[in-house]
Amino acid sequence: MDRQPLEETLEWKTRTWYGLPTRIVVSSQNVHRVWANGLFLPHVGLVNLMSRQGLPTRVRLELTARHEFGHLQTLPVPLVHLLSLAWVWWRNPAPRWWKLLLALVAHQAVWELAAEGYVIATDPRAVRFPRPTWAHRLYRVFWAGMALLATGATYLLSRSGPSE
Repeated sequence: MDRQPLEETLEWKTRTWYGLPTRIVVSSQNVHRVWANGLFLPHVGLVNLMSRQGLPTRVRLELTARHEFGHLQTLPVPLVHLLSLAWVWWRNPAPRWWKLLLALVAHQAVWELAAEGYVIATDPRAVRFPRPTWAHRLYRVFWAGMALLATGATYLLSRSGPSE
């Protein structure tokens, strides 16, 4: 008889620094759900899947919950980025579809960097907990890739108008 490993979950209820009540539920199966003021915010767990490799289940769950909370804690950062991108389009309307896609990628990368920066700032285990060398390398690839997407795409979008 095959035995499936038990799914471990972690639930965290708290408030953001600006008072938004949140509820975060993460599982060892990389399923996580986030509610902000009762509003369900679906979120794909690809970043957590990549950045938590090589960690014990409990540490992975705690850092994943912190990352999801970090999205809400750092909300002003991606909002400022989004407003700056909107300003580019306001100056030069009628963006091409691929530039809108590039803006979405840049915006998501900024938000992931902000959330993971929050994790590192509030829990040293994110970078200091022992894990295999390959997992450390994967974490560095995450940071390099997100930084390249965030800065590169934002730079490209700011250098040319959306309709060019």
